[in-house]
Amino acid sequence: MTDIYNQISKLTNRFKKIAARNTNDINEINESVQELMLYFLQMTPKTLKSIWEKDGKTGIIKYGTIILNRSLTS
Repeated sequence: MTDIYNQISKLTNRFKKIAARNTNDINEINESVQELMLYFLQMTPKTLKSIWEKDGKTGIIKYGTIILNRSLTS
């Protein structure tokens, strides 16, 4: 699981760019990405591992994109 968390942490800048599509406020971008990272940490390890094994980095990015879009547009 540590490997998965390390890979997710490397995607921080990618998630910031994704969040910037919905807002220009840098504080809101940073906060939403921080919340996303907490979401991944609190997620059931079995679910996270299945996403990683099925789709790898692409799956995590797609999942994170959905979470960010929902949090920034609601």
